[in-house]
Amino acid sequence: MHFRLIPIFLFLFLFCITVQAQKATKIEIIQSNALEFDEKISADAQRLVGNVIFKHNNAIMYCDSAYFYGSSNNLDAFGNVKITQGDTVSLTGNLLNYNGNDQIAKVTGNVVMKDRKMTLKTKALDYNMASEMAYYKDSATIIDAENTLTSIRGYYYSNSKDLFFKEKVVLSNPRYTMNGDSLKYNTISKIAFLTGPTYIKSNNNIIYTEDGWYNTIKQTSAFQKNAYLLLGQQLLKGDSILYDRSKGRGTAIGRVSIIDTANAIVIKGDYGEHHERNDSSFVTGHALFIQYENKDSLYLHADTLKAIADTAVLLADSSTARILLAYHGVKIFKKDLQGSCDSLVYDGRDSTMLLFKSPVLWSGPNQLTADSINIKRKGKELDKIYLNTNALIISQHDTLQLGLLDSIRFNQIKGKRMTGFFSNNELFKIYVEGNGQTIYYGKNKNEQTFGVNRADCSNLILYLDSNEVKSISLLQKPDATLYPLKDLKTSELRLKGFKWLVADRPKDISSLFVK
Repeated sequence: MHFRLIPIFLFLFLFCITVQAQKATKIEIIQSNALEFDEKISADAQRLVGNVIFKHNNAIMYCDSAYFYGSSNNLDAFGNVKITQGDTVSLTGNLLNYNGNDQIAKVTGNVVMKDRKMTLKTKALDYNMASEMAYYKDSATIIDAENTLTSIRGYYYSNSKDLFFKEKVVLSNPRYTMNGDSLKYNTISKIAFLTGPTYIKSNNNIIYTEDGWYNTIKQTSAFQKNAYLLLGQQLLKGDSILYDRSKGRGTAIGRVSIIDTANAIVIKGDYGEHHERNDSSFVTGHALFIQYENKDSLYLHADTLKAIADTAVLLADSSTARILLAYHGVKIFKKDLQGSCDSLVYDGRDSTMLLFKSPVLWSGPNQLTADSINIKRKGKELDKIYLNTNALIISQHDTLQLGLLDSIRFNQIKGKRMTGFFSNNELFKIYVEGNGQTIYYGKNKNEQTFGVNRADCSNLILYLDSNEVKSISLLQKPDATLYPLKDLKTSELRLKGFKWLVADRPKDISSLFVK
């Protein structure tokens, strides 16, 4: 038992001797033109004048004059102070206080510290020669080949080439300026690590983050914690943002938002990108387009949403017009208008919306279908709707005497093309062009259904009130017949192309995401 412990105690004893030996290393006087003792200052004070050189471990210290205190192993140096350590670090200043026991050099007055990668300038600097760590607390400027950095306080680790900055940190280069409160920078990798509220400003954009890194050579970066990228009129937000300045590409991941404040538009999703060179953005994953309005905002969902700027067109408020492309699984919800289709184009230049591939719109009780549908707005109000090729409008017959919707009877209007006119976001007139056909149920003055009217007419106009047809004008070669309800079979009460798609109608915002 005792035999096994002896080597451990011996090791500790030798370790202590080694540490004491290191601490006891004496400062050496290498050179001086004159040397004298000055008992007025200290009993062992030696005054050295002219071309003074000291050596301590691997450091050489130069000055014009100095006081050396042999018993306490420290010195005060004056004039043209210079310290070199190895072949990489040099430190100059006006005054030096150096303690050989703790190896701390305190340099003041026009301090300049250099290594192969950077130059540091400050008023006062403490440098630990043992750990090769420098510290300043009264402002400094650091310059390397790419960047200039300033801060109130900072640390420099010569071995790892790491700089830590605190308080009023500024990193500048020709491309941008970085302002923050806390930053770590490596002079070899040229990567800045941001650990507090930080703004990065350039001619093209502004970046904000509270956590992230920036490679100042490759111009790539990653940001988290309340990060956003402001590019002109576009604000890109997400749980994480990646930015490549050389390619002009910003990528957002997780709870993504692209906000267009000028046009009151937000695009949300799980993943998004913005490309500066053509001013375009796209979002996927639970993608949602929102155009905010005072009374009735527009919500649109698709598998992918893409926004492209038309720089040739400026809107009335001098903002850039945008074109929105939505494709695959498009659904629309507005209080007074709902819809679905495969693909959609929203043109901000003239506020038109084009729906392609099996488009369906619902306005009040009316279902509108065609090969393609074009919605035009005037300001924030619906203005006109164009149903192009195989246009068909269907509404379920209301049996008011029972307070129910008739499950087998539908009012229908069909034609090659239709144009609908809106007032206060409600359809009030529909113009049918080419092969017009209608099936409409008539009511008496007691609102009781008494028959069904079938009419064929090349062109016709329907007038609506509160989304219900009140009158029909047959314009060319009309052929209309009013049938008693019992005279027509159910199959005869359906126009070609009839499909009742109410089950697909979005009922609220959450239903936009239901497949």
